[in-house]
Amino acid sequence: MKLYFVIIFSLIQLYSVGQVNNVTLLDNWDDNTLKTTHDGESVFNECWGFIHNNEEYAVIGSTAGTHFFKITQTNKLELIDFKQGKHFGFEIIHRDYHDYQGYLYEVADEGLSSLRVYDLQYLPDSVHIISDTNNLIIRSHNIFIDPTSALLYSCGSANSEDIDALKVISLADPENPTQVYDYNFVNYVHDIFVRNDTAYLNVPGDGLIVLDFSNPTMPLPLGNLPFYVDQGYTHSGWLNEKGDTYVLCDENPSKRFKVCDVSDLFNIDVLAATKPDTYENTLPHNVMVRDGLAYFSYYNDGLQIYDISKPEEPKRIAYYDTYDGDDIGTYRGAWGIYALFPSNRILVSDRKNGLFLLRHTPPPNITPEQNDAHGIYPNPVIDDAYFYYNQPVNFEYSLEMYNDLGQLIEVYTGIQDFLYLNLENYAKGNYLYKFHSLENDKTLSGKFIKL
Repeated sequence: MKLYFVIIFSLIQLYSVGQVNNVTLLDNWDDNTLKTTHDGESVFNECWGFIHNNEEYAVIGSTAGTHFFKITQTNKLELIDFKQGKHFGFEIIHRDYHDYQGYLYEVADEGLSSLRVYDLQYLPDSVHIISDTNNLIIRSHNIFIDPTSALLYSCGSANSEDIDALKVISLADPENPTQVYDYNFVNYVHDIFVRNDTAYLNVPGDGLIVLDFSNPTMPLPLGNLPFYVDQGYTHSGWLNEKGDTYVLCDENPSKRFKVCDVSDLFNIDVLAATKPDTYENTLPHNVMVRDGLAYFSYYNDGLQIYDISKPEEPKRIAYYDTYDGDDIGTYRGAWGIYALFPSNRILVSDRKNGLFLLRHTPPPNITPEQNDAHGIYPNPVIDDAYFYYNQPVNFEYSLEMYNDLGQLIEVYTGIQDFLYLNLENYAKGNYLYKFHSLENDKTLSGKFIKL
C-alpha cells in the first residue's frame, strides 16, 4: 500500500494543536485594484508555470491581462511584468496559457481577443509580445500544446469566419502559428490533453473521446467513453505518465471526479469515482497528474490532492483552501492548477484571492504490513519525522506527545495513514506518543528518541 504523510502546521510550546492539511503556504499575490467580473468578487482566472534558464516562472490571468512572476529561491512570487489583454474588462472570465520552446501562448474566451505570442528570452527582466493577431483565433476556451509534434490545439475556437469545436495549429515556426485543421465532428470540445499525437477530448454531451492526430488533417478514432457513472458536463482531465490512467472531471455541483483505466482505449473503464467530503455541492475545475498524485483546483475548496497510485482506491491526502467566502455561491474560488515544477512547488489561481504558491512534499515510501502497525520514522529523530499507522480506512485520530517527565508537549490531529512531525524544537531526549482513534476509541502508544 503506497502511503503519504500529512504535514502539520504547529508551534512547539507546552501545549499546542496542529491542523492537518499536508500543504505549506509559501506565498500569495493579489491585487484588489482590478475590476471584478459580473459576480462582484472574481478577478482572476487561469495560471500556468514554465522553466526558463533553469528558473521557475508563473503567470496568472485577470480581467485586466496577464501577470508574470519569477518564483525566487526563497519561495516568493516576484512580479516582473504585466501585459494588458487585447480585450480586457469586467466581462473577461477565461484566459488560458501554454508554453513551447521559449514562447508563451495566450487566448481568451470573451470579447475581441486573439492568439497572443510572448517571447520569453528577455526574462527575468521582462516579456515581449511578438504576435497578437486574431487571424486564426479571436476567442478560445482552452489551448494545449503537444511538443512532440509542435501542434497547438484550440478548444471552442472562434475567428471572424466560423466557430470550430477544435482547431489544430502548427508551431513549426513558433513566432508565426499557422492553421492545419478544423475538427468539427462534435459540437464543442471544452478541454483537451495531448501526448505523442494521442488526444483526449473532453466533450460535453459526448463524454471522453480519444483520437490519433499523427496525421493532423485526418484524425483517427482510438476509443471513447460516451457514458459513465456520475456523468455531467465533461470538463477536463489529465493522463498519468505511464499512460494507463486518466482522471476526468465533470464541472457540476456534487459530481465526483472519475479515475479511468485507459490502458485499452477500446474498453475505457471507470475504476473509481469520489470527491472531497467538504460539502455536498463541491465540484472540481481542473486537474493535473504527476507521480501517482492527482492535483485538483476545486471551486470553493482550493487545492485537493489525491493519491491515485491505486487507481481503484483514490485517497485524499492533502488540501489547502484558497477561498475565504462561503459555499452558497457556485463556481467561485480556485480555478487553475499547475503542479509540474521540478521543485514540487504548486501554483493555484483563486478567482478572488489571486495566485498561491504552495508546497506538498510526498513522504518516504514505507509500507507497514500489519493492521494497526504504528511507529515514528525514522527513530531516532533528528528534525523531521513521520508517525505512521496502518489503517484500512481513514479515520480521524489524535496523537499526543509527552516528554520523559510525563508532561504533555503537543497534540496533533490526523486522518491519513501518515502524519508529518516537525520536531526540530524538541530537546534531545526520550519521548512517548499516545495515539487515540476518534472512530473506535482504540489507543496505542510507543517511544522515540530525539537526537
